[in-house]
Formats: sequence, C-alpha cells, structure tokens
Amino acid sequence: MSRIEGYSVYQKNYYKDNIQDKKEQEAEKAKKTEKTSKNAPLQLSDRAKKLLKELRQTYGNMDFMVADYETEEEAAHYLSRGTKEYSVLIDPETLEQMAADEDTKKKYLGMIEEATAKFDDMKENLGEKKDEVVRIGVTIGKDGTVSYFAELEKMSEAQRERIEKAKEEKKEAKSEKAERREDRFLSEGTKKTKVQAASVEELLEKIKNVDWDSIKGEEVKGRESCFDYSV
Repeated sequence: MSRIEGYSVYQKNYYKDNIQDKKEQEAEKAKKTEKTSKNAPLQLSDRAKKLLKELRQTYGNMDFMVADYETEEEAAHYLSRGTKEYSVLIDPETLEQMAADEDTKKKYLGMIEEATAKFDDMKENLGEKKDEVVRIGVTIGKDGTVSYFAELEKMSEAQRERIEKAKEEKKEAKSEKAERREDRFLSEGTKKTKVQAASVEELLEKIKNVDWDSIKGEEVKGRESCFDYSV
C-alpha cells in the first residue's frame, strides 16, 4: 500500500471513529433529552394550578387537561382520556396566560362555553348518529387556535342487539356470566375513528360523513358513551 493510500484509509477511519460517531451520539442524546422533557411532569405556576382547580370545580361536565402537544394525533390521544361529557385540552403556555390576565381568561372561557353550547345543538342534529359519538373535546393551542375533536365507535346491529340482551340478563340475574357476555360482544369487531375540525359546524359534517365501510373493525373493551342523552 502506498503512503497516499494509507493516509486516505487513515482519514476515513478517523472520520468514522471521531467525527461521525460523535455526531451520532449527539443526535441520540438530543432525541433522549426531547423524549424525557415531553414525559416530564408539567411545571405550572401556583396561579396556573389555582386556575386549573377553579375550572375543574366550576365546569363539572368537563375534563380539563393540560399538556404540551404538537400534532393533532397527540391532542386526540390526550382527549381520549376524558371521562366526562366534554374534554378540554389546554396548552400550558395558554393556561399561564389565562392565569396572568383576566381578559385572556374570559376570552378563552367564552370560546369553550360557546363550543359546548354548540355541541348540544350538534347532538340534536346528529339524530341516530349521536350514538356513535363516545367522546368529544376542544383544544386550545399555544397560539390560541381552537380545534374540535370527536371520537367515534360503531358496531353492527346484530352486535348491538346481543349487547342489549346481555344487559337485560345482567339486570335480571346480576350474573357474572352475563357481564362477561356483554364485554365479549362489545369487543367483537367494533369500529373506531377520530375526526378533527376547525369549527363545530365542520365537525358535525365530518361526523355525518364518516365512511364506516372503509374502516376496519378492531377489538375494543366496552365503554359507554360520555354523552348524557337524557338532557
């Protein structure tokens, strides 16, 4: 091997062992840091914590959540944890702004109250399709942008009839066997999807136009709709 060839090999090995490997290590470190920071507990000010507590006590039919999110998928994931009639996801920066300024607080609370009022009308306009809605929510992002989400589930008519029968059996016999049958029927090929919109009106149209035939069924543990249709 000539001296020039040997020097070229040395350069390649030096680059790999010192520069390339270092870049890869830094990229991996940055990725781990980003992941850790996302999973770290939120650091809210005392006044933001106080406001969050106040919101949860004032609006009993809403689940207020605070999370740092970037995509619609992440927002939908947080909203899916809600257990009340409506879910509200607020970016921590926005919550801090609301806690620091009364006008900002009134502005966003007005948006939330207006949205929930429209949701009530939306449920009426959905007709039988309202049974497909298991969860609905509002998000307020860093820039104050408001988005609307709905989580939907659909089962076949035959499956629904079997569930109703199992419920009746459970009510009459209060048997563990009937309860297991109900859960089994609920997990048989239930279809799920989520829709997102920039307005309640757009959300209504998207819910109405969901093409269930194009959505594959999946096994889902049974849960009841969060809507109170008796109101």
